[in-house]
Amino acid sequence: MAAALLVGTATACSDLTGANARADGVYYLQTVNGTSVPYSYIDSQTGNTVTVQSDVYSLNSDATYSELATYRVSNGSQTTTQSQTESGTWTQSSSIVTFTPSLSSTNNFSLYQGSIGNSGSFGGARTLSITINGTTAIYSE
Repeated sequence: MAAALLVGTATACSDLTGANARADGVYYLQTVNGTSVPYSYIDSQTGNTVTVQSDVYSLNSDATYSELATYRVSNGSQTTTQSQTESGTWTQSSSIVTFTPSLSSTNNFSLYQGSIGNSGSFGGARTLSITINGTTAIYSE
């Protein structure tokens, strides 16, 4: 899932944190396309069932970030637990956060964006929303 979410553009999200609020923080994946984690989908290239167990973005105050995603892959007869990692730098303009990967376990170094806001769905916590290839992932602190 993380690999599928690593290329794209930001999704709209109202910035209730204020125009000058920094995005620093740790964000935990809550939903994918409105479905709570764990989230399962069929990998169109392999036909395997992929279940996203967790995905965490850590945005540090020194403008670096890291991501760790854990998921299960099942091909019908065998299930394995795998993880993906990514790290790099981030910048922010208003509520838009731009990620520039420099290390990626999937060798995906494409620049992508997300947006910071607040959500009544997660107790008013700050959220990070990333939409890539039609898939929207919502993370909260």
